[in-house]
Amino acid sequence: MSAGLASIGERARDEGLDIGFVSMGFAPDLGGIETHLLQLAQEFTARGHRVHVLCLDSRRGRAPYSFEDQLHGQVRVRRVAYAYHDHRALADLAVRAEANDTVMAWLAEEPCDVVHVHHASGFGAGMLQAIHEMGRPLLLTLHDYWMLCPRGQMLRNDGAVCASALAQTCAACLAATWPHLMPSERGEQRGPGGEALTSDEQAAAARTAHALSMLNLPARLFAPSAAARDVFERNGVPAGRIAVLPNGVEVEGLAAAVAAARRATAPKDDRRRVAVLGSVQPSKGVLEFARAALSLNDSRLVIEIHGALGDYHGDSSYGMRLRELATAHPQLELHGEYAHVDLARILARVDLVCVPSRWHEVFGLTAREARAAGLPVFVSDRGGLADLRADPGVRLLAAEDATAWRNALEQFMTEPAGQLVLGPAPKSAHALALELESHYVELVRTQLGREPRLLFQAGTDVPVSRLESEPPASKKGPWWRRMIR
Repeated sequence: MSAGLASIGERARDEGLDIGFVSMGFAPDLGGIETHLLQLAQEFTARGHRVHVLCLDSRRGRAPYSFEDQLHGQVRVRRVAYAYHDHRALADLAVRAEANDTVMAWLAEEPCDVVHVHHASGFGAGMLQAIHEMGRPLLLTLHDYWMLCPRGQMLRNDGAVCASALAQTCAACLAATWPHLMPSERGEQRGPGGEALTSDEQAAAARTAHALSMLNLPARLFAPSAAARDVFERNGVPAGRIAVLPNGVEVEGLAAAVAAARRATAPKDDRRRVAVLGSVQPSKGVLEFARAALSLNDSRLVIEIHGALGDYHGDSSYGMRLRELATAHPQLELHGEYAHVDLARILARVDLVCVPSRWHEVFGLTAREARAAGLPVFVSDRGGLADLRADPGVRLLAAEDATAWRNALEQFMTEPAGQLVLGPAPKSAHALALELESHYVELVRTQLGREPRLLFQAGTDVPVSRLESEPPASKKGPWWRRMIR
């Protein structure tokens, strides 16, 4: 533990919970999950809880599995150096002893009452076993399909969307993506349990079977949409095992910030700005959307792409083709990656947000953020995006129908500019925090045998009086828990 963090550990721990988050990244890292976790952490600390984060640090030049402890606001963050340097077989994406040791060492230092895993990539699904064996109440949110598909999005290397994780199909796709991990090339011929393998199909099947077995371990298993839940159930997770718990969006603050930015912006010209937000990769359909929009040949239409143009599992050709298109068409603007603090400024200047995803989005954060600001949104009719169909400000379009997208944009260009559309407010990050808090408290009661002292009644904004917050002696839990509180 870094000496600079010791003072936080000296805080009285007689109120609130110690909540552990595990994920690939955390703020100031950029990304949807990173933003989601930061908002949740802020909500929990405001309610008197302490949040501890374990995440990865992919910066070069650091010794593998070394770590740095930091404070991000009131949140304790441990960043573990890892750059996928030790993968020798497909099984290494599933479980590695060093990763498990890292997780267990963190838990030995941090007094987490519950551990909520938000993404196991980099650590491996086997880390769920490590957390479970240490006796910590465990929760897992399935923010994408990584537990079924190592590529994360059930989108094959040839661009086809998968409905199921079939061993034969997965084997061919993974061999094209990471040939050095597969038995047919130079990958070590072993499975997640050390079992001998002789074919790519066996390797793919073993990895999927291991992931499904790990999904038996969390006491709570969440998916942000019914569509995502259905994908996992179709691939072997028992019906009823996954609870649908939509993510929250920072609603009121974002809407106010966008309104303020609009008031501060000079009157616009007659051009109409359409934005696509988020990572630029084949699963997001950004290139195909840009081509459809440019086919209108309307000089008033400006297409803004806000997102990183990185590679996609080692392939950078998609971003290169988008850059070439932007060079030929100045009205296609590539603005690069943006920090969440810049979101209000971006939304204030655009007229429409489009989410042309080709994969079955698990949730669709950018669409909901745009709707929180009152902007009209065009989305693909896939995955969690389809849940927006009842919103009058949302138009669903067939994901791969370029003509449908072109026609929708053409109609949009004929409508009055600057139109905001009211609709049902997305669930807030605060509301989600209340729901999760109820789960956390219940697990502390049932698995740790302790009645936590809270500042608010669990899952509500009703304050708890000091007398109410003192649990009966019989509910204070075993002596070893009291010693570390």
